[in-house]
Amino acid sequence: MTDIVITQVPQLTRWGRLVAPAWVYSEEISAPPAGTALVNVLVPIGKRGYIYGVYIFADEANSFKINWVSNGVSKSIRIPFLARGAVLAVFNTPINEGYPADGGTSITITNLTAGNTGMIYQAGLLVAVE
Repeated sequence: MTDIVITQVPQLTRWGRLVAPAWVYSEEISAPPAGTALVNVLVPIGKRGYIYGVYIFADEANSFKINWVSNGVSKSIRIPFLARGAVLAVFNTPINEGYPADGGTSITITNLTAGNTGMIYQAGLLVAVE
């Protein structure tokens, strides 16, 4: 059994495991082609990746997918935007709990439809690896 240091208790309470998630943001991109990885987080080999938060901004309606590979199987969560907008969400339990991203693979957010001329997109992921 592992001893838990008092300073680790807030981490365990907040994230449910001894991890320190970090945000990875993309640069703004104008009129991305369909299927563009707006943000990409590579999970180191020998580790597992957990998604604790997402940020997506789009100047227009579009659909997005959070993509990752778990146990060699592609997984995704679709997020539809019916109009211009943004979403920023942080979770105490990772949205891929039970299906962590495999080491040596990437976690991405992609747009499903090509962006129109002059429309700006940006994305971010709050990810922890263990």
